Amino acid sequence: MKSFIDTLSSGEVDILNEYFTPMEFAAGTCIIREGDSGDGGYIIDEGEVRLELQDVETRSESVLCYLEAGEFLGEFSLIDGRPRSASAFAQTNVKARWLSTEKYEALCEDRPEIGIKIAHALAKGLSGKLRSQNQQIAAYLFAEDIDPETNEMVAGAVAAQKEFENWTDDAIDALLVDIAGTVRKKAKSLARETVKDTKIGTVEDKTVKIRFACKDVLRSIKGKQCSGYLTRNENKQVRDIASPMGVIVGIIPVTNPIETIVFKTLISLKSRNACIFSCHRDALQVGCKVGEIIREVLVKHNAPPLLVEWIAKRVNRKKTAMLMKHPDVAFILATGGPGIVRAAYSSGTPSIGVGAGNAPVWVTSQADVAAAAEKIVASKSFDCGVICGSENNLVVDASVREQFVSVLVSQGAAVLSPEEKQRFMSTVFDPETGHLQRNLVGQTAEVLAEAASITRPDTIRLIVVPATREEIPGPLGHEKLAPILSLFETAGDDDSIAICRTILLGQGIGHTAIIHTQNEQQAQRYGLEVPASRILINSGGSTGCIGIGTGLTPSLTLGCGTYGGNSTTDNVTYKHLMNIKRLAHYKQR
Repeated sequence: MKSFIDTLSSGEVDILNEYFTPMEFAAGTCIIREGDSGDGGYIIDEGEVRLELQDVETRSESVLCYLEAGEFLGEFSLIDGRPRSASAFAQTNVKARWLSTEKYEALCEDRPEIGIKIAHALAKGLSGKLRSQNQQIAAYLFAEDIDPETNEMVAGAVAAQKEFENWTDDAIDALLVDIAGTVRKKAKSLARETVKDTKIGTVEDKTVKIRFACKDVLRSIKGKQCSGYLTRNENKQVRDIASPMGVIVGIIPVTNPIETIVFKTLISLKSRNACIFSCHRDALQVGCKVGEIIREVLVKHNAPPLLVEWIAKRVNRKKTAMLMKHPDVAFILATGGPGIVRAAYSSGTPSIGVGAGNAPVWVTSQADVAAAAEKIVASKSFDCGVICGSENNLVVDASVREQFVSVLVSQGAAVLSPEEKQRFMSTVFDPETGHLQRNLVGQTAEVLAEAASITRPDTIRLIVVPATREEIPGPLGHEKLAPILSLFETAGDDDSIAICRTILLGQGIGHTAIIHTQNEQQAQRYGLEVPASRILINSGGSTGCIGIGTGLTPSLTLGCGTYGGNSTTDNVTYKHLMNIKRLAHYKQR
């Protein structure tokens, strides 16, 4: 974008530079914070800035817009002096020039002709942002006014699905095997690109997750009948008939983009539906790449190419809202923050959404402490703790706490001292919002420890922060998308279950809870009393919740039931994407 500075003469630029202060910001830096006093503004010279409302770390619906070189930042407050209405973060490394309110007033007095040019440029910038925000509001109010591009995309998917729905189960399975196998061969390179694009997680662990989607999800659906007559109840004289839904819209999160695309593609095609996916902005590039890989396989099998489509440009609310409200879209699979899930449910299109995770982990007095500690460290450190069902809060019986902590340390956990805790909390969490600093989401424990100047003789795999129950309403009692665990000490079963319930009621209700015990009665009681859809026994949360080693359906969309405002408690699979008709004979009494 052309900056107004480009319209000035070299002499005017020299004068202007006397009033501006050059600034540089590393990627991830908070440049201005919502609620701070409005004492000036910036002109962006290089890089990109993300403007957003205060929200949890990776929820894309909090992003208002992205500003580029030549645009103003903070000009609202420069003009009216009121507190900041949004926060701004350096999306990339940024160079900018700062103009304080005081200097701006002095410039207008000293050189009014330049001040007028700035005022004119500010007005144009404000007008553009207001128009953009009006469009965002209109996206929700008037998303029924669908643009030609979206209509064309959905029409293509509808036609492709109609052509595809009469394929045989064997032909569909052959297609799915090829899609999964092709992506699996490229798992490591796709994982590498995902980490590069999203700046979240590790290549090794993302490779494992992609292979899980390609292998385990495929194995769970291959060979299943998904068309025509399925079952027959001779006694009731009722037969079930499978029918596809049509076009499925899949919302793809930044934390698990490739594996979620593969998962939603496989279960959509298995049930004879078309699929259109919309990626989180930060995963768009690699998302488009896996889309092209899938499309090549479709063409190879003479399947309609538009059976799988995706938004190839930067995602915005309007485009996603149009897709979700399109009358020819049959169903929405929404994986992401609460805002996008609410938008899906309020779109008027049938939907399955998921809620936030925040799993409490009860280490009971009768746990195999060594095995529990080993599994917990391995699970929460896996892909830097971003899987929604991973452990977030340790609830440890006092009788085993000392032994448990000792094993945690031997497995690579850094259990913080009071002084380290204070430094860690003030550094790693935003003091204003209590959320994990955006640039630390999905980073390794070593990176987190370095940020807070915490050292250990050996490699740190996990950060454990001792906490009191009074801290449950704060950041230590909430979901932490990083290898960070809070540690609460309890006195007996009643106290432990009460704290687990309190944690879930604060955040994560309906998602996942974990217990480590060798006593079946404790496990049974936990299952009855804890409001979670998945209650794992002696399992790591990251693997167990998605169906590795637990017998749960392999899935990357985990319902939270009405506890969490969802329509199912299931691990979602192809069965949720079929209309089941029932042929019922009159049965004479």
